[in-house]
Amino acid sequence: MKKLGAGSFQLEPDGFSIHTLEIVKKLSNKEYKRIRDSIYQKCPKGEMYSDRGWQGEGERYRCKWFWREGLRINLEKNVHKQVSTCYLRIAVNPRKLIDPSSSYLGILPPDEESIRTMNEKFTMLLKDSGLPCALNAYQLSRVDLCVNIRCDTSKLFKELLRVMRKLPTPPKYERCYYKGSDRKAANRYNKHHITFKHESRELVVYDKTYQIVENGLQLDEEKLPKGILRFEIHELRERVSKIEKKLGTTDIESLLMYYIKESEKYITRCFRRAFPDDRFMQPDALNELICREADTGLLEGMMRLAMLMTRIKSLEKGEEKLRKEGYDAEAVLAQFRKLGVSPIPLRKKFCAKTMPGPSTLLQKIAHRNVVVW
Repeated sequence: MKKLGAGSFQLEPDGFSIHTLEIVKKLSNKEYKRIRDSIYQKCPKGEMYSDRGWQGEGERYRCKWFWREGLRINLEKNVHKQVSTCYLRIAVNPRKLIDPSSSYLGILPPDEESIRTMNEKFTMLLKDSGLPCALNAYQLSRVDLCVNIRCDTSKLFKELLRVMRKLPTPPKYERCYYKGSDRKAANRYNKHHITFKHESRELVVYDKTYQIVENGLQLDEEKLPKGILRFEIHELRERVSKIEKKLGTTDIESLLMYYIKESEKYITRCFRRAFPDDRFMQPDALNELICREADTGLLEGMMRLAMLMTRIKSLEKGEEKLRKEGYDAEAVLAQFRKLGVSPIPLRKKFCAKTMPGPSTLLQKIAHRNVVVW
């Protein structure tokens, strides 16, 4: 069959769902000591260790005992004015908990049976560990919703990530960058990840295939696709608490089922609010559109901004440069929005003449493959 267009984006079979959740239990000092000592005695040597990166008074212990089954366990003691508060935190990858041999590409299958199975596996896994083994002994403190989008050519998602990195930071959010001792590794990470943080929610877009390879998570014999672009929203405790009040329950199974059912709406709505429904175009095609349809008085400023954005790293800096040159940046940007196109151009001679922005892609991908021409 002849390939249509320059390539396409396709929704992965699990659709919109959950990929990680965090549960937490507040402990007394006595419970904290008992659980810490119990894990030290029972888990394999070296899989329980003190976190030397912990800042401030108190301590944190990390446990890798059930890492293969998708659990990351932390024991924390915070000390403030000689008063200590203790917590047991567990980050859960539900797909790995259900099937430890599954790929890290996988997410929780979006159905009630998967949630029940996850609950049962959690109890069976922890029943002899010394840790509370009932899921409802904990409080849901965070849930990460996501969707995996497959690209049939790596050029598409790499270019989409590149132009998205130049988009302005959404209102009320803060753009975050990974910083590490290895500067080259940090730059490489930031090239493949985009993260915006709010006090109660986070938006993340990244190259999932790159993450799996970079972190050594590829399974034996696993053949990875050319590219998987993952969109995530992280609902933090403040928002989870509101859903508990809305539903009138703290039952974790019920909460997870709610989030699965609402995941498509949450993800598409959050990214639509954060990013405009603008398409990206190659420089020549963008200039032709500007000359053909834009208001005459704004032509020069629009073409100048489009040219600046071929080399400037963020739209905010492009706006600043435009103002310094005497253009009305607000009017120029308003005209781009009116035309439904981004001032950030695709690479010249890119394999596609135009490409949808992230919010449009998410709205369309739920119903059909998105072909790029």
